[in-house]
Amino acid sequence: MILKNVIDLRKNIRKHRQDMYELANYKGIAHPDVIKASQQLDEEIVRLQKIIQEIRLFS
Repeated sequence: MILKNVIDLRKNIRKHRQDMYELANYKGIAHPDVIKASQQLDEEIVRLQKIIQEIRLFS
């Protein structure tokens, strides 16, 4: 269960990162849509880091 969540989250992070790069190339890095995408990506990365930290605590 946890492993599947981690795998899915990593896939989402990769996809959102690529989407954000493409959006930034199209609209510029200071565009509100790019900033919003960056913030969403940050939230996903933090979520993944928390899961990894929990796994390490219980290992």
